Amino acid sequence: MEGEGQVRAVLRAVAILERFTLAEPELNLSDISASIGLSKSTTHRLLGTLQACEMVEFDKKTGLYRLGLKAFRLGSVVSKGMELLKQADPLLEKVAEETDESSFLLVADGNEALCLRRFDARNYVRVLTLEPGTHSAFNCGSAQRVLLAHLPEERWEEIVARHVRRMTQYSLVGREELERDRREILERGCSVAWEDVTLHACALGAPVRNGDGAVIAAVSISGIVQHFSAERLPGLIRLIMQTGEEISRRMGYVP
Repeated sequence: MEGEGQVRAVLRAVAILERFTLAEPELNLSDISASIGLSKSTTHRLLGTLQACEMVEFDKKTGLYRLGLKAFRLGSVVSKGMELLKQADPLLEKVAEETDESSFLLVADGNEALCLRRFDARNYVRVLTLEPGTHSAFNCGSAQRVLLAHLPEERWEEIVARHVRRMTQYSLVGREELERDRREILERGCSVAWEDVTLHACALGAPVRNGDGAVIAAVSISGIVQHFSAERLPGLIRLIMQTGEEISRRMGYVP
């Protein structure tokens, strides 16, 4: 079947890419075809496709293949992602311990926000079902709304027009209220979300930037509304903003 053939081709292409290592960064056609158990003609066609996608390069002078620029870019993305988790994990774990609330790390992923990390305090009260690996709407939740506020204008317009979701009666879904929310987030540097994902839950969010100053993630604290009193709220806001700023510095950001 055609679908099976497409999957087989992908698996074969991945097998080719995996043949390149630090010990053997350049390989000829014969070596590649022999190591993955395919004919030279089939291997050559697959390499041609990978070349067109900039995943591999061919040096006509030496007759050797090597990983291409796009493979390098993808590797850099993975490396940066791992670095983000490495820098964020201890700080978010500390936030959860110090506040007795839950802390989160989210990134933009297509038309939704993706939760990468969740840390719960020992005596936390579970009010949110957001778990690592799950997606949520950009317009509901503090970290999500921070990410939404920092999207490029065209992407922001697309999300607001097509991908908002009402989760409670307090969810922001209208363009005007989301525009007002974006202005407030950009002005004060954080987001405060009251019961817009789950009733009786509050969350505070702040951005994480890379060395270029671009927002690459958002961190948040969440718990029941009774824990976010007027006396406690300013301190929690400062803490989550400081946490986002410290992760940003560790990612190379210089304010």
